[in-house]
Amino acid sequence: MGTVRKSERKFVVFTSLVGVLTLTCALLLALAPAPLSNNGPANSLFAIDAPASLNVIFDTAKPTRDDHWRYVYIHHSKTAAGNVSTLGQPTGGLSDHFLIGNGEGTFDGEIQVSQRWNNQMPALPPAGAAEIDLACISICIVGDFDSTLPTAKQMRHLTRLVTLLQDRMNIPANRILLARDTQSAAGAGRYFPSTAFRESLLP
Repeated sequence: MGTVRKSERKFVVFTSLVGVLTLTCALLLALAPAPLSNNGPANSLFAIDAPASLNVIFDTAKPTRDDHWRYVYIHHSKTAAGNVSTLGQPTGGLSDHFLIGNGEGTFDGEIQVSQRWNNQMPALPPAGAAEIDLACISICIVGDFDSTLPTAKQMRHLTRLVTLLQDRMNIPANRILLARDTQSAAGAGRYFPSTAFRESLLP
C-alpha cells in the first residue's frame, strides 16, 4: 500500500511540474517580442545595448550598398512623438532610413529601420529641405530640439548607429551632416548637442 501511495505521489508531483513548465513556456512565448520581419513598415531593434547587436541593420532584403553610401544626414522630426508608421507618408512610408524614438510612440532610444533602408532605396528630403543627396543615409530623431534636448538614450544609440555606419561604409566625420536650420524638420534643432556628438564620432 505504501508503495502505491509513493507512486501516486510521484505521479502527481511529475504532472504538476510538467504543467508549471508548460504554463511558463506559454507565458514566455506570449511576452516575447515579435521577430524582425521584412513585411511590415519597419523593423525595430530592441537589444541595442549589446555592442554587436546593431550589426543586424546590414541584414537587409537587398544587399547593403557599402560602396554607394557616402554621407549620413541627421535631423529631428520636430514633433513631440512619433514612429515609422505615424511619421511616414501614406504612399511611400518613412522618408528616412532610420528613426530613433524618444519614448512617445516608441521605446526611448528605440531604433526603427525603414523599408527604404531594407530595400537600399534613397531617402527623401524632410519637410523644409529641397533635396537630399542620393548617396546620403538619413536618420530622423523623434523630438522637437528647438524646444528640448534629445534623451540620453537617443544620443547614445544615435552615436552607436552612426559610428557603425562610418566604420562599415568608410564615412569620415566631415560627411556627417547636421543642418542648423531651426525653422523646420530639416535641421537638427537648436538644442541638439552638436559639439559633444561630433567629438564621439570616428575621424
